[in-house]
Amino acid sequence: MDVSDESNDMLTNNGLAGDAEFRVDHATFSVAVEDIEERTTKLVDVVAKSVIPELLAKFETTFAVPDPIEAHAGEVEILRLAEIVLGPDDGETISYLESLRERGLSLDLLHQELLEPTARHLGELWTQDMLDFLDVTIGVARLQRMVHYFARLDQIPPYDEMRRVLVVQTPGEMHSFGITMIRRFLTAGGWNVFTDAHMTAEQIGEAVSREWFSVAGFSLAGETHIEQLADVIAHVRKASRNPKIGIMVGGPAFAADPGLVARVGADGMAANGPTAVILAKKLLAASLSPAI
Repeated sequence: MDVSDESNDMLTNNGLAGDAEFRVDHATFSVAVEDIEERTTKLVDVVAKSVIPELLAKFETTFAVPDPIEAHAGEVEILRLAEIVLGPDDGETISYLESLRERGLSLDLLHQELLEPTARHLGELWTQDMLDFLDVTIGVARLQRMVHYFARLDQIPPYDEMRRVLVVQTPGEMHSFGITMIRRFLTAGGWNVFTDAHMTAEQIGEAVSREWFSVAGFSLAGETHIEQLADVIAHVRKASRNPKIGIMVGGPAFAADPGLVARVGADGMAANGPTAVILAKKLLAASLSPAI
């Protein structure tokens, strides 16, 4: 029996047969003319309480309301933002990001899916000799201002004095070329960078306990020293003069397995110099800015 036939039975069983005709779907029902108002009321009541609920039950998927989809940034947005920050109109950057925020892009995703990937893209263009260092520096500086803008760091006067970062390689590691590149970009980005290619775990702990750093960065080439790095990071958090020190990591080991970031207890990974600048500022923003 289809829905119309069932509706016919329900209406008939409720005493709605008579002389006047009503039509529901393709079924026709008659009621006595003298009782038209009363019977119309009953008809509406039956349709509302019986027919419509049954229709909804039979076609539940048709009437289901889809869950809201969180907005995300992808390759199109990354390439567009890179184009904007390398262009002549600095103000266009804020306008573009504001439009994405209005579209539903959260602050976390703004950093994770747009600012950091755009910085990484600029770094890749630089390594491919498609941009010079000055262009990349200007672009990254504009991305930094976006972190500043959305985290409202302008409300914190001593902010610039807090841009102090310690960048070292994991104790036991022999390759320090990556640290040189990271330092170059961080310095260009306005950070006071302290580096030492071959510090021991004890020396790193002593450095963060003696000097105030907003961020500590570690480089790791392979997984051989992964446990040593986890121990050093735990020691840094415990010994640091800054109880909210941010920890970022980078190097081939993390590029090959991003899951190692959480394993060593770091807050984020920087794939290259431009990304390190944005990530460092994000970590400082997270520790200093009020909740948004």
